[in-house]
Amino acid sequence: MNLNEDYSKLDPSGVEKALEKFPEQILKTFNQAINSNIPELKFDAVLISGMGGSSNAAKILESVYESDFKVPYDIDIHNDYDLPIWCDNKTLVIANSYSGNAEETLSGLIEARKRGCVTLAVTTGGKLADMIRGGEVFGVVVDPESTNPTGYPKTGLGVSLGALFGAMVKVGLLKITSEELSKHLEELFEVRKKWNVKEMAQELHGSIPVLFGGRPFIGALNAGRNAMCEISRNFTEFYDFPEVNHVLVEAVGKPSSAISKKYLFFESNFNHERVKLRYQITKDIFTEQKLSTMHYVLSTSSVLAQSLELAHYCAWLGFYISILDNSDPGPEPWILKLKSALSQQVH
Repeated sequence: MNLNEDYSKLDPSGVEKALEKFPEQILKTFNQAINSNIPELKFDAVLISGMGGSSNAAKILESVYESDFKVPYDIDIHNDYDLPIWCDNKTLVIANSYSGNAEETLSGLIEARKRGCVTLAVTTGGKLADMIRGGEVFGVVVDPESTNPTGYPKTGLGVSLGALFGAMVKVGLLKITSEELSKHLEELFEVRKKWNVKEMAQELHGSIPVLFGGRPFIGALNAGRNAMCEISRNFTEFYDFPEVNHVLVEAVGKPSSAISKKYLFFESNFNHERVKLRYQITKDIFTEQKLSTMHYVLSTSSVLAQSLELAHYCAWLGFYISILDNSDPGPEPWILKLKSALSQQVH
């Protein structure tokens, strides 16, 4: 399939429409959380429990604001069942689940309540919504309305991110107004008009993409990889600088499949100066090893806007790679099989 052709029939569930509404998703659910009855809470530590895109929403915010959190512990993100041993009655446990039915997240919330933790839930529905509405936990049930026409969590990152963002503001973890957030999102609208995402998808198509980034964008890089895997259904990897220089440089020549990978560097004026130098040296070494490198320079004006830009750019890469594969980006047959074998609700 050529990206200049009419590919609308390949996308009956509306993945493209959902991606177009990513900024709207964020602002709509942020405002719903801000206007909710979540109280300001007291705590000494924070753990966010979530899986997949719900977890990636937390990872983006953790990376953007890691130097701003005022609690004794960094924000800890838990992608598993139950809770770490250190969570106690002075810990705020936030259960973030798009569907409200992720069994790993639910198990953590149940354990949090047993331990007397301060609890908060963020969701669009499911069991978490029942617990919020029943007064068992503080929280917000957001309505994506028309912003995520597919209904899939994989196209609803903005829904999870906006709702979690607003909830974190309400409890006193972060400070940002709806007007300030709107300005960051306006930049995202503008950069979409001129970015090279179609051309980059064509460059990456048929290869295994390897994504590189550094602080403060590691959360966004994780989210971007997740979107490319789920939307394109193509294997995608990511590594973070400077750690990757202590892992990968000697390991890209074998087996032969490594040579056919394509290495995409996300570059930013907010990267550490030594990381910028490491990018260039690593690209030079890769070129000498006859590897294929490319780069995308994040161009919006703030760490938050660039984080959203990176994650959003990758989601579009996933969409266009799926179209180039002549494949509908919507269906999730293997997820259906997995959830069925676990006797778990799909979404």
